[in-house]
Amino acid sequence: MRILVVHPRMSIMGGGERVAIHSMLAGMNMGHEVTLLSEEFDVQRFEDFFGCYGLFEKVWQLSYPEFKPLIRSWALLYQRLYYYQNQFRKVLSGKKQFSLVLGTQDVGYVPSIRAPIVQYCYFPEYFRHLQSAPSSPLWRLYYSPARLFYRNRAKHVDRFLAVSDYSREFVRQIWRRNSTTLYPPCPIELYKSSNSDREDIAIATGRIVPEKRFHLLAEIARKLPKTRFMIIGSVPNTDDPYYKSLERNAPPNLSVVLSPLRKARDVVSRAKVYVHCAENEHFGITIVEAMAAGCVPVVHDSGGPREIVTEDVGYRWKNTDEASQLISKVMGNETLRARLSHHASTRAEAFNTKAFESSLAITLKEYEV
Repeated sequence: MRILVVHPRMSIMGGGERVAIHSMLAGMNMGHEVTLLSEEFDVQRFEDFFGCYGLFEKVWQLSYPEFKPLIRSWALLYQRLYYYQNQFRKVLSGKKQFSLVLGTQDVGYVPSIRAPIVQYCYFPEYFRHLQSAPSSPLWRLYYSPARLFYRNRAKHVDRFLAVSDYSREFVRQIWRRNSTTLYPPCPIELYKSSNSDREDIAIATGRIVPEKRFHLLAEIARKLPKTRFMIIGSVPNTDDPYYKSLERNAPPNLSVVLSPLRKARDVVSRAKVYVHCAENEHFGITIVEAMAAGCVPVVHDSGGPREIVTEDVGYRWKNTDEASQLISKVMGNETLRARLSHHASTRAEAFNTKAFESSLAITLKEYEV
């Protein structure tokens, strides 16, 4: 079977890109020919970031130049949608027919070709300006053509795989489609730690972008000046306004380390608490990674993280006062911390990469001729 994995923006290097990696591995492990359709990206940097050395020597690649907007304006979304569909037509023209298309990024960026489509869905129609309530009538008007386009693309999808039960419910509500929950692959084997000599460190990890709400960690850190806080993450560039603001407003006990998490495993293995600030996160791979390392998760009480952090492994919070109290509680009670840490690392096993690949393989088998 010839599988086309579609992931236009591999340069983001977040959780979605890890889904793409293990989707390709699942197909290859079944003996299928796998082709990746994406923008051109720095393969060496990508493999170094994720530790997936040699992956792209085994995968066919169809690539096109990185998207560069003609004008940086309100029309950015529509420029991007047009650009990708146009590039897809050019790149795929004259190529052999594929047996299956596996979309691992966004249903709006899946090509129109004659093959069954399996779409991995993080959140349907995630248009940032519509996430606030109530959203602006102007933004609703702006996004209305895009919403029609997305819903039309959704009609051509044979099967949806949702990143969490939280997202699965929205797929049902918005697109009126059923989907199967398939939790994303978490490389827990990289982070397992038996270290019991922990320090009063609370960490947060991920891409340093506004929707991750790292500025709330600065608020929490100010409330707990005797606890050391660290953000381990990546930025599009060091001149990014949000990153600059975060650095400028950080209290003395909060530091920012620009590094892939797997290269800062020693810090994770010494930390007592992992703090997750994003609201309505679709899942939260970084939470599972930290749990595998033995950190006690203290996460915002919303979205996918509610499915990860059960009562026996950590805590959920609704405001920064509550978060600081819960962090202080864990820091001040070693017996409690050790118990939660043990349950957290055990819970993380449910989300490992093999579980993802095995479940995806079951879906792929349905399309084998």
